[in-house]
Amino acid sequence: MNIYKTGIALLLSFLLISGCVSSSQKQAPAKSKTEQAVLVQDHIVRGEALELDGLYTQALEQYELALTVDPKDEVAAGHRKKVLAVLWNLAQDHYNKGLALDEQGKYEAARKEYLSALQNWPDHKEARAKLTPGGVSEETDKYIVHELAYGESVSILGKIYYGDFKTYPIIGKFNNLEDVTKVRVGQKLKIPVIQGFTLSTLKARHQEYLKSLETQAEDNAYQEALEIQAEKPPPRDETIKTEPEPQEMAAPEEVEEEPDKAAAEEEAVLTEEEAVPEEKAAPEEPAEEEAVVQEPAPPSSYDQALEFFNSKKYAQAIPLFETAQKEDPQSQDIRSLLFDSHFQQGLAQFNREEYLEAKASFESALVQDSSCEKCPGYIEKCESTYKEKHYNLGIHYFGKEQLEKAIKEWKMVKEIDPEYKDVAPNLKKAELLYKRLETIKQGSQE
Repeated sequence: MNIYKTGIALLLSFLLISGCVSSSQKQAPAKSKTEQAVLVQDHIVRGEALELDGLYTQALEQYELALTVDPKDEVAAGHRKKVLAVLWNLAQDHYNKGLALDEQGKYEAARKEYLSALQNWPDHKEARAKLTPGGVSEETDKYIVHELAYGESVSILGKIYYGDFKTYPIIGKFNNLEDVTKVRVGQKLKIPVIQGFTLSTLKARHQEYLKSLETQAEDNAYQEALEIQAEKPPPRDETIKTEPEPQEMAAPEEVEEEPDKAAAEEEAVLTEEEAVPEEKAAPEEPAEEEAVVQEPAPPSSYDQALEFFNSKKYAQAIPLFETAQKEDPQSQDIRSLLFDSHFQQGLAQFNREEYLEAKASFESALVQDSSCEKCPGYIEKCESTYKEKHYNLGIHYFGKEQLEKAIKEWKMVKEIDPEYKDVAPNLKKAELLYKRLETIKQGSQE
């Protein structure tokens, strides 16, 4: 009996044990799903917290981890889609800010915006492209160094080395300039090798630049020579001074004639009494002749122009030289002085930032001397500097919401070059915004 009871107990124990085992085996998958759900929920909660703090990139990582655990989780998928839209908009915002800073020549600030765009959206191709200076060779260690001279700008360096003023962003970005318009004399800038230009080409153009400095020194020497020449009597004065010589030689003849005249007068007095009034009138005629001789001849247009030229009053000298040129069209002396007057006036106007006036002066100088090598460069420099200055001022005023001033600046640029950068769309945008604001003001006043 005891053996029977013992056997039943053992059988029941076995069944209970086996039942527990089988039960635990069936519940294991259910427990795994629960843990899976808990893990997904944990990632979602963390992502929502990061999203509230504005840490969208980290939030996106949490949502993607949740989807790794359960790819079909709709909550995690919805959060991921929302955050991706936010990150894209943030990337675009930074990219557009970078473009605006690029237009102002503030390349270092623009570079930071492009990096921020990539932080929010690593696959932003446009931002990545902007971080590499356009056209720069892969061998970025190849470049030459240029030391800025007086009157040079980054755009002028673009013209010197690449033959185009508009290539200045390449140099500005390569040197990480914060503001391309704020460079100083003596500053050393790297000129990189770009597509279509080799290192030897840049070196050759650098040598041409050094030769231009020598030419400038020669021009200065020529200017000094002009000043020295101005101190000497002009050529026309010498011809004037040679005229008194025959008069001095003729003096004895006049002395010989005087007794004849006196004798004739005495005979007239002795023979006819009626000639007495004529005797009184006779002294008046020589008096008039003496007055004519003593009056100084009025200075010629050439003499007056030369006086203004020596005083560096080129604006007054030019019209007088033009008058003298009409009187003597074949005179190379007048043509040369007229060229110098226009050229020097152009330099003075450029230094006063009167760029369009300076351009006109250099064009007039080129008319007088078509072989002038510097004139075309100065003409282009005047126009490009004028457009760059007023375009950037327009951006400055627009940023400060001074729309009327921005419109004025951009109109000045558009009149010269309607295709310059984004002046046309910028002007249109500013004018539309200005009209809307004026309409709102008028409505509020009514």
